[in-house]
Amino acid sequence: MGISPSSFSKLSEHIGYFSHRTNVGLINADDGVYIIDSGDSEQDGKDIVDSCRELFPEKKIKAILNTHSHQDHSGGNHYITQSTGAETWTSKKEADILSNPDFMSVIYWGAICFDDLRAQGFVPEYSNTVQKTLSEETIQISSNISVKCISLPGHYFGQMGYLVSDKTDGKSVFFLGDSCFGSQMLKKYWIPYMLDPLMFRKSIEKIEAQDADFYVPSHGELCDKKRIHAITELNSLVTFETECLLLNILKQGPATHEAILKKAADFAGLNLKLSQFVLIGTTFRSYLSSMADRGLVSYIMKDNQMLWCLKDSSN
Repeated sequence: MGISPSSFSKLSEHIGYFSHRTNVGLINADDGVYIIDSGDSEQDGKDIVDSCRELFPEKKIKAILNTHSHQDHSGGNHYITQSTGAETWTSKKEADILSNPDFMSVIYWGAICFDDLRAQGFVPEYSNTVQKTLSEETIQISSNISVKCISLPGHYFGQMGYLVSDKTDGKSVFFLGDSCFGSQMLKKYWIPYMLDPLMFRKSIEKIEAQDADFYVPSHGELCDKKRIHAITELNSLVTFETECLLLNILKQGPATHEAILKKAADFAGLNLKLSQFVLIGTTFRSYLSSMADRGLVSYIMKDNQMLWCLKDSSN
C-alpha cells in the first residue's frame, strides 16, 4: 500500500503520520506542512505531495525533517523539494551525507560501489542540499507546536528523533527514525543495520526517558506509553543476542570477517543475497569494532589475513 490520504492517521489536532514501509510523520502548522522523512523513492515523494495537497489544500510543504540520510528515509526529498520549494532539515553529520551521496557507498561497501550495488540503491540517485542543520534543540514551529530535536545515534552517525508537542490538545508524538525498530521488523530482518551497538543502546535509554503519548518507529507499528517499553527492551535484547552470537562463533577459533558472516548465516538458515551480504557484513564489522574497544574480542594478523578472536586468544 502506497502513501495516500487513506494511509494517514491523525494523532493530535496538528500531528499525524502516513503508515508505510517507512512511516512518514506530518505536522500541520499554521504556516504550512512539515514532513518527517520522505519515504524511499521519487514515487514516495510524489505520493506525499499529492496526499498533502488533498488533505491540506490551502497549505504548502514547508520543510522535510530527515531523521537520517539513509535512502529509505530521504528517497522522496528530491521530488518534494523540487516540486514544492520545501527546505530540508537534519543534523550536521546527516546533512554532509545527504549532500554527498557517494559517501553512502563507501560507508556500506568500504569502496566505490560497482554497478550491481548501484542498481540495488546503495548510492542515492540525487544529492540533497540541507538548508537548516539541527542540534539538540527545541524548535517552535508555531505558537502551539514545538519540535524537540533529540540526538539518537547508533543506527547511523547523526540520527535525530523528533518529539513533537501540540499545545492545542496537550498531545505529543515521538518520531524515532531507526533508533528503535518494531517487533515485526526485527522478526523479519533478524539483525538490523547498525553503526554502533553501544550507542544504539544508549539511544534506547534516551527514548525510554522521554514521555510522549505516541511513539512512531520508522519501521514498525505505532506505540503508546505502555507498549514502547516492551519494544525498546526487545531492541536492546537484539543487540546483546548478536554480540553473544559473535562470541559463540569465535569460541570455535579465530576467523576472518567473511567466515564469521558465513557461520552466522548458516546458523540462521539464511541464503544471503548481495544486499544482505553487504548490510549484515558491515553491521558485523561495527559490532566487532565496538566489542574490540570494550575488550571482548581482539584480532591477529596471520598468513596475510586478519583473524578475529576472543580476547584471551589473541596472544
